[in-house]
Order: sequence, then structure tokens, then C-alpha cells
Amino acid sequence: MTESPDSLLDGSPLISAAQLGKLRLVRLLVEGGAQVNERNQRGETPLLAACRALRGDQSGSSMLRLIQYLLRNQADPNIQDKTGRTALMYACMERAGPDVALALTAAGADPSTEDYTGGSALVYAINAHDQDTLTVLLDACKAQGRDIIIIATDLSCGLRLD
Repeated sequence: MTESPDSLLDGSPLISAAQLGKLRLVRLLVEGGAQVNERNQRGETPLLAACRALRGDQSGSSMLRLIQYLLRNQADPNIQDKTGRTALMYACMERAGPDVALALTAAGADPSTEDYTGGSALVYAINAHDQDTLTVLLDACKAQGRDIIIIATDLSCGLRLD
């Protein structure tokens, strides 16, 4: 992963370390008292930054461990950035896969939360054509007692919603 110039101007070593996938540094900072739900000027927390930095096949076990570490240390999975997006939405957008989605939903991430354009993690998973992640999200909604109706106008994506 390459650092963007503005990631270093955020003034938050923890957010930068999370975005870069540096688990050891994240641990040191959290153990040293860094606030796990601190925000930068874009409204991102370390968890949001980590999920936003995921890139499908690069999400690997090291980023999953970093996300799980943040969640174990009280990172709030439902915090929204200035666009209204959550960590789960970014994970779906970046095709991080079902393991990341499962970790986030198990920690209380709400798949039906909407961003400021009306999109939810469910919509992002559908748009990413990620059936496995969508299944995790639908299961999380069912576990919360919610029935989800998805109306698709593009049937070419090949997703089955049984």
C-alpha cells in the first residue's frame, strides 16, 4: 500500500498505522493510550481507515487481525465518516470478503445503516457482486430480526437471494 500525502497530515499516528495495516504499531499506540475511536478531518476512525484501505485480495489475514484487534479494543463499527459511510460499507466496497464482514457484524456493525446517499452495506455488497459477503450481511439482518427486501433493476449480476 502506498501512503497518500494527506494521510500523514491527519495528525493521527493511529489512523495512519491502521490505514497502512501496521498491526504492531497499532497495538503499541492503543496500549500507549491512543483513542481507538478518534477521528481525522474526514471523520474517519482507525477502523474506518483500515477498512477503506482494503483491496480485495490484499485484505489477507494481517488486515483481518488488525480489524479484529481494533474491535476487541472497543472500536465502534457503526461510526460514520463525513460521507455517512461505515467500516462495513468500505469493506463491501473494497471486496474485503466475508471474513471481514463477519468480524464487523459480530461486533455489532449494522448492515442496514445508510450513508448520506441512501446506500447501505447491502447495496455496496450487491454492487461489488460479492455473494459471500452479501450472505453474511443478510444473515446478520435475520439475526437482528429484520427482513430485507432487495429490489434489483439489473438482473445481470447473477446473485441469488434465497
